[in-house]
Amino acid sequence: MKFNDIIKEVGRGKNSATDLSEAAAYELYSAMLNGEVPELELGGLLIAFRIKGESEAEMLGFYRAMEDCLPDMRARPGKPLPVVIPSYNGARRQGNLTPLLALLLARQGVPVLVHGVTSDPKRVASAEVFAELGIQPSATIADAQQTLDRGEVAFLPVEVMSPKLDTLLKLRWRLGVRNSTHTLVKLADPFHGQSVRLSSVTHPEYLERSGSFLRASGARALLLRGTEGEAYANPKRCPRIVYFDNGEERVLVEAEAGTVPEVPDLPGAMDAVTTADWIRQALAGEVPVPHPIQRQVACCLYASGATDALPQ
Repeated sequence: MKFNDIIKEVGRGKNSATDLSEAAAYELYSAMLNGEVPELELGGLLIAFRIKGESEAEMLGFYRAMEDCLPDMRARPGKPLPVVIPSYNGARRQGNLTPLLALLLARQGVPVLVHGVTSDPKRVASAEVFAELGIQPSATIADAQQTLDRGEVAFLPVEVMSPKLDTLLKLRWRLGVRNSTHTLVKLADPFHGQSVRLSSVTHPEYLERSGSFLRASGARALLLRGTEGEAYANPKRCPRIVYFDNGEERVLVEAEAGTVPEVPDLPGAMDAVTTADWIRQALAGEVPVPHPIQRQVACCLYASGATDALPQ
């Protein structure tokens, strides 16, 4: 590929850039993942897409290339579909409740795979909270599969799930900004369609773009506006939760409007120890699980096939 020609097309800014076809995007992102793009050109491409934004065709092509470098994990016959939860942002203002969501689902017999980073210099990663709860990262794909088969929550570090994706993710700390991989990796599915993915966005304007991708790709997923970039429902105000399946979509929960009648008790600090202690209390029934997260659990039970009707 002539990478400088591609940069000429996609690097003209948000209003003047030309989008790539799905086939060209697949070829380009495959080259990125395989280390075939020279360093200077790679940086230029990543910044260009950061400014331009990815079109639907580009996202579909990038996604197909990402699928090629994901492992093949298996869903257990006779069990609900696995729920796949990406965790790449962490907490910066309040306790990270991704582990609470995962453990609540596992308690209902749903296999749960959380994949993400193990640390973040500026935030509290889910992996840190999991560690305080006694759940260590899986060292291999086989370890993660065995953990799921035992009915336990598995945390799969991105560097284990896909070293190629991890390499592109880590360029954030060199370039200073995120790149397309940060959007793509949140859509990663090691079960290749035999799962339910939680898909969350931070900014409302990305909801339609994400929904368009989920429709076009035929994914089975739940889409919501997440909390600080994590995929759990805001415990203070429930977001809209939309279920996508094979190109069809259905609103399962409408967003709460107006004044919230009651603000739930939440972890008193955002550090991993305090958050893990609060999660233990919530699992033991000593503090109530926030209603938005209860609703999200109900949506996951329905989408995974654990129940035929949406629990009330």
